[in-house]
Amino acid sequence: MNWSQKQNRRNRIIDLLKIYTEGRAIPRDEQELFDLIEIKRDEEIIKRHIKKLLSEQKSNDHVPAVEWERLFQKIVEEKNYRPNDPVIRKISWTRLAAAVIFLLLGTGYYFFAAQKEQKERRGLAEIQPTKLIDIAPPAVVNAVLTLANGQRIILDSSGKGTLALQGSVNVVKLADGQIAYRGTSKEIEYNTLSNPRGSKIITLSLADGSKVWLNAESSLRYPTAFAGNERKVEITGEAYFEVVHNPAMPFVVCKSGTSIRVLGTHFNVNAYDDENSLDVTLLEGSVSVMNVHSIQPKVIQPGAQAKVDKNGAIELTKSVDLNEVMAWKNGFFSFKGADIESIMRQVSRWYNVEVIFKKPVTEKFYAEVSKSTSVSTLLEILEATKAVQFKIKGNTIMVTP
Repeated sequence: MNWSQKQNRRNRIIDLLKIYTEGRAIPRDEQELFDLIEIKRDEEIIKRHIKKLLSEQKSNDHVPAVEWERLFQKIVEEKNYRPNDPVIRKISWTRLAAAVIFLLLGTGYYFFAAQKEQKERRGLAEIQPTKLIDIAPPAVVNAVLTLANGQRIILDSSGKGTLALQGSVNVVKLADGQIAYRGTSKEIEYNTLSNPRGSKIITLSLADGSKVWLNAESSLRYPTAFAGNERKVEITGEAYFEVVHNPAMPFVVCKSGTSIRVLGTHFNVNAYDDENSLDVTLLEGSVSVMNVHSIQPKVIQPGAQAKVDKNGAIELTKSVDLNEVMAWKNGFFSFKGADIESIMRQVSRWYNVEVIFKKPVTEKFYAEVSKSTSVSTLLEILEATKAVQFKIKGNTIMVTP
C-alpha cells in the first residue's frame, strides 16, 4: 500500500468514525468501519477522535445512542482484554473517559475529560492528572500455613516438595506454588492457610481433590483429611471453590453463623468482615445457604447470588455479573457502578495500604483494570472522572472529592 492509499484509508476511517459516533451511520457504513479498523495500525486515529469528542462536550452531556460497546469490543478483542460490557449507551462523558482509559491502557496513553470552564480558565487543551507516588502490586505469595501443632510455614520462602507430614498425610508445595494434601488418615487434624494483605492469590488442593483459591486478606481452616458425614471448612475473607462431587459427604463452608452446603460445584464466597454482607455466588451446580437465624436454607442456581446481611437475613439475586464477581481470581479489578468505599477496600487489601477518606464521594465508578498494574495507574483512572482525588503519603492513600 503506497502513501496515497494509506492516506485515503486513514481519511475514510476518520469520516466513518465521525458519522458513527454521531449516530448517523447506516449498516453499510458500520460494516465498512469495522472491516477497516486495525487497532495496531489505527490506535492513534481512534485516540484522537474520542479525545476530540471529550474535549468538545460538557461533563454532564450524554453519549449519542450508538453502539459504543461494539467499537470498544473491537478494541478489546484486538488488545487481548476480557471485556464485561464495559460501557452502557447512556453514560456520562466523564465515565466514557474512564472506560476509554481502561480499554486502551495497554497502548500506553490515557484520555482525560476536561470540563470547558476548567480549560478556559487554565488555557489548556486538556487537564493533566496529578502524578502519584507509585506502589507496586504484589510480586509474591506471602501466605502462611499453620500446622496442627502450631508450627508456621512461610510459603514464599519454602521450596517445592513435601512441607510437612500431618499424621499419614503429606503436605506438598507443587512447582506452581499450589499447596496440596496427599494421602488419607482417620486422625483429624486441622491446618490453617492464611493469605495476608499485599499477597498474590494462593491455590490449595484439599485432601478430597477440591480446589480453593484464596484472595488477599483471607484464610481457610480445614482438616488435613476428611472423615465422617461431611467435609467442613471455615473461611475468612474471599475464596473461590471447585468442590469434588460426593453425595455421601456434603461440603460445608462456614463463617460467623452462616453455612454454605454443596455436594459438588463451583462457587465464590466473599466474607470479608468489613463488607456489608456475606455474598455467595454460584457458577455451577447447586448451593444451599443457611444462617443460624434462618428458618430454612435458601437454594441458589448458577448465575445467582445469596447475600447474608449482618442480621442474618438472606436475600437472593437471580442474576449477577459473574465476570465482575470473579474478576479478582482472573487478575482484574472490575467496577460496574461501584462506590469509592468498596473500591478502596479492594485496593487496601491488594496493595497493603491504609485508606483515609477526607470527605464522602458519592459518584459511582465504571472501570476494569489489570491487578498487575501499579496503584498510581489505577488511581489516575479513577481521577479521570473528575469525581475524586488521591494523595499518597507513605503507605497511606488519602481520598477527597
